[in-house]
Amino acid sequence: MSLRFSQTPRLVKLILLLTLVIPLVIPVNFVLISPGEGTPLFPKMLTIDSSNQSFKTYPAQGQMYLLSIWVTNPETNIFGYQVLSCWAQSDCVVVPRSVVYEKNTDDKAEIASGKKQMKKSQSAALTATKALFKKNYPTIDVSNLEDSDLKVSLKNTGGPSGGLIFSLGLSELLSPDDLLQGRKIAATGTVSARGAIGAIGGVEEKILAAKKVKAEIIFISKENCSELPDSVTGIKVIAVSTLEQAFKALRAPQKLNFRGVQGCTNLDS
Repeated sequence: MSLRFSQTPRLVKLILLLTLVIPLVIPVNFVLISPGEGTPLFPKMLTIDSSNQSFKTYPAQGQMYLLSIWVTNPETNIFGYQVLSCWAQSDCVVVPRSVVYEKNTDDKAEIASGKKQMKKSQSAALTATKALFKKNYPTIDVSNLEDSDLKVSLKNTGGPSGGLIFSLGLSELLSPDDLLQGRKIAATGTVSARGAIGAIGGVEEKILAAKKVKAEIIFISKENCSELPDSVTGIKVIAVSTLEQAFKALRAPQKLNFRGVQGCTNLDS
């Protein structure tokens, strides 16, 4: 007697194939976020034209990094297989498109908005830095510095999150003190004209970007403390509320002898 094995009907196979494959190759309403780059500020990205000023600038003895994250554009088609690939990577995040972008926005509008926000953050950084110098270096008058005196060479990056690092970079160039002392420093956070440091998106991804460039310290906003992982290794994280706090931390390197996170009450180590 011969045995006969039943076979899955072709229609069922086709249905299974379509059910499994089609979601992988059709656009889905998500955005992918992953760590970007750490761009060095010195000597080309951030400069000050002091030719018509009564003060001088100083060469940086170390490096500061502007951090970015990679976010897919609102008009970019994201397919199911890309979402699965992102989920499989520890440094990639999938979020609904509505969380990141307004409903009717497009690539052109987002790029224009990002550039406008960055220009605004640079202006606020300059105002905050001038106030910082008035308090900490009363003999150095930088009050005549204007937005047009700042030269920022940066492409394909926008948003307000560079405010803190711009302020610290300006402080390094204008201060007679050696703030960096040969160190690699990164920072991310908005800055107001009064020196208040605000939260940014993608703080975990930006910490990874800072680690990639081997930064020793990253300054973040205290408002981002709740978004940090339970433990941070390979870099010192300092959470601040004001530009003054970050500036003082740079001026007192002996106080930076710690590991992990400083300034987050929920994570202080």
